Amino acid sequence: MPDAPATSIVVGGGVTGLLAARRLAQAGSTVTVLEAGDRPGGQVRTIDLEGRRVELGAEAVHLASPAVVALVRELGLEDSLLRSNPGATWLATRRGLRRLPQGVGPTGPTQLMPVVRSGIVSVPGLARAALEPLVARRHRVDGDVSVGHFVRERFGREIAEAFVDPMLGGLHSGDIDRLSLRSASPMLARVAESGRSLTLSVRTRKAGPSVAPSMFATWPDGLGTLVDALLAGTDAQVRCGETVRSVIREQDGACAVTLASGEAHRADAVVLAVNAAVAARLLMPACPDAATPLAQVRSATLATALVAVPRADAQACDAVRTGTGVMIPSTLGLRLKAATFLSSKWPQHAPTPEHDTVLLRLSAGRAGSSLVDDHTDDELLAMMLADLAALTGLRTTPVTTLVHRWPSTAPQLEVGHGERLAAARAALARDLPRVVLAGASIDGSGISGCLTSAEQAARHLLAGVPA
Repeated sequence: MPDAPATSIVVGGGVTGLLAARRLAQAGSTVTVLEAGDRPGGQVRTIDLEGRRVELGAEAVHLASPAVVALVRELGLEDSLLRSNPGATWLATRRGLRRLPQGVGPTGPTQLMPVVRSGIVSVPGLARAALEPLVARRHRVDGDVSVGHFVRERFGREIAEAFVDPMLGGLHSGDIDRLSLRSASPMLARVAESGRSLTLSVRTRKAGPSVAPSMFATWPDGLGTLVDALLAGTDAQVRCGETVRSVIREQDGACAVTLASGEAHRADAVVLAVNAAVAARLLMPACPDAATPLAQVRSATLATALVAVPRADAQACDAVRTGTGVMIPSTLGLRLKAATFLSSKWPQHAPTPEHDTVLLRLSAGRAGSSLVDDHTDDELLAMMLADLAALTGLRTTPVTTLVHRWPSTAPQLEVGHGERLAAARAALARDLPRVVLAGASIDGSGISGCLTSAEQAARHLLAGVPA
């Protein structure tokens, strides 16, 4: 196996970039991470609110992911993990809130009886969903299709709109009729291509819903604990406030990375752990054939609101007192996309004698919507609180509020994403073979997707194979 690159530059200091830097440094490369923002961590941002460490971005690690579990153990963080509390996840419907049934995951039910008992789906809708094993045998998926197309074909319209839209669509802040089955749910795509039934598949039944509360975890001081640990024990250096302007290939095959300040760095390998649109801009001068498909990856702009309300008000609301959050279908036309009742979901966020408040987290913004751009922070907060009150009956005056915007931050892995990514990587292998792509808008969203992408990027560079 070839030696590790003598010098490596990682563009982007989010979780993806930090783990890629860790792996390259462990192999003996001299690594510099260039981060445009004022801190590492990317969409992991832990802040203090009402005496508690609360997440503004990514909320938890998902322990169903082998990549997450392996890394947590490697970093020595397993013993300090805090798992989320058990509790009902509410699903907003036109007939009010309903508990999310057991066995329902982001891409549909793996068990039908809990759906039957939930009262969420009509009798005709249930009858259509029950045909899934028969439909599966007759319809194998060939090529990439949208999640919405697949679920409607397998289970019918009601299952797609009642469950998959608020769960998978909400997770990606996107449109299930545009999200790629292969890229947004690769495990489901493999089942779909085989023609196997989801409701009869032992594998999908054992996997269970990815929203199971026990599968989510964090640390007493928040996800910043993971960010702080990623480069521990390595010599990798992080430089914040450094915007990269271009990446080009020098005559000897090495890379020249130029900063906005005009400062240039030479590296034997480069990891672009940034949003696809940023990667496209950096690559356009030297590799337009890679930049063009990357520029086609859309991203949604989101807003997150953290709200502390008097405990007495929260306790008077059954939905907040007994549940961990609400998922909301886009078909209801609300401004609120989802709500998490942090003090119910997480033990470390429970009220204290010093801070007798309950913490809520509200989110807004979807692909194709200008809602976040069109309104001020105060307007967004008022709309989200009004929608929450309409859904749950919570009437309160917040004690503390904080709104944070995430511009163009939720990647949309839409139909054809795999082909676009393959084209970009093939072009890089030809024109910039020492540059690799990684991150949420490349290989999948969420912390687990980012970690898997980072491992893959580092592995390819260390093997001398362009990713």
